[in-house]
Amino acid sequence: HLANNYLGYDYFLTGTVVEGKQLGRTIGFPTANIQINGDYKLIPQNGVYVVQSIWNGTTLFGMMNIGFNPTVGGNKQTIEVHFFDFDADLYQQELEVSILQYIRAEQKFESLAALQEQLKNDQKEAKKYIENL
Repeated sequence: HLANNYLGYDYFLTGTVVEGKQLGRTIGFPTANIQINGDYKLIPQNGVYVVQSIWNGTTLFGMMNIGFNPTVGGNKQTIEVHFFDFDADLYQQELEVSILQYIRAEQKFESLAALQEQLKNDQKEAKKYIENL
């Protein structure tokens, strides 16, 4: 949030949507995996964020996870966005994702069910933030 104030705009990441493990959809949170264009872009700390994108002229809100997906034994950093109330094929499309608010640090859960519960809570918090914009 402080960074956005200093910048005068929301910090954003731009990348191409690539195929992931497609695990999110199995627990009700399908994600677009973003491959960042250019090595120079600073990636924020691992964690969950409230985000916004413009896609085909439509404003989309959602939440983004940056991290290693420790619950499912991930070993490389990924950037995944789940858009609320949205269902379209974004593969190979370029997406600009503005970071609005940090929600929490990445953590390892004992099961996918526990992760799913936390994601529901994250979504509630993100939607509350969006309603107050």
